[in-house]
Amino acid sequence: MSTGFASYPQFTYDEFVQKLTESVAQLPKQEAKLAQFMLLNLDVLPMETGRSLAERVGVPEVTIGRLLRRLGCEGMRELKVLARERYVVSGIGRVERAEVRTRWQSVLEAELAVVRNIFEQTSGQEWAKAGHILNSAERVFVTGFQSVRGIAEDFARRLLIARSAVQFLAAHDGMLAELIDDPFVAADRTAVVILDVVPYAAESNKLAKLAKEQGRACIVVSDEYCHWSREIADAVIYAPSSTGLFLESTTGLNLAAGLLVDMAAEARRDASQARMTQWKSSSRSLGLF
Repeated sequence: MSTGFASYPQFTYDEFVQKLTESVAQLPKQEAKLAQFMLLNLDVLPMETGRSLAERVGVPEVTIGRLLRRLGCEGMRELKVLARERYVVSGIGRVERAEVRTRWQSVLEAELAVVRNIFEQTSGQEWAKAGHILNSAERVFVTGFQSVRGIAEDFARRLLIARSAVQFLAAHDGMLAELIDDPFVAADRTAVVILDVVPYAAESNKLAKLAKEQGRACIVVSDEYCHWSREIADAVIYAPSSTGLFLESTTGLNLAAGLLVDMAAEARRDASQARMTQWKSSSRSLGLF
């Protein structure tokens, strides 16, 4: 899926430029003049404001907003977001490459190996089972303890944008009230996703067993040292964490979580895209971005 938090506008910068190019011949005189200038100065547009652009072109500032809205862009602020996304994706403006510090050279190689390992796992049976569980469950509970609780909460929020009925399960806060029998959704139509790394929380193992006893599907995403998950869970995803850092790496855990969200979104592309659009509209009303 190509949309996400960073892609706030509903189209890309290149699509905007294409619209701009195709519309020139049909535009009113002032807007056509502005469009021509913009097409000839694409690289500096992100540095302009509505006022500075109007002064350079010699048109009223309201013409800027009128043209941008005609092309589906809310204003200069959104145009800057479009341009920023293009530069990030294409690598424009990226800092020059430098040598990695000697101490981190081996860490870099290990981290890259983790990324490759996670992607290679995605063609295996465990990922297929995990994808099926996430797509078929009517409700998904996500939890994580100790140092990875934040990652689990982030995963739950992102998964909720991709699909409905996702809830972070804070076992210590709610005392598992979320797992009380629901007359509207049977336990065997739900799933529990547990994220954990060494040193493993005692609650993770117990919660996985409880989920299975209640008839719920269970996915465990953990590092390579987890010895109990395969005996209990329906699907197990291993995210290697030993890369030579002071604390175990969470690169693999974050990547695995992101790929699971993408799988869920890909399985229901139209519905997920509609949810993304609605989320963007709702967040825009709060003026957060």
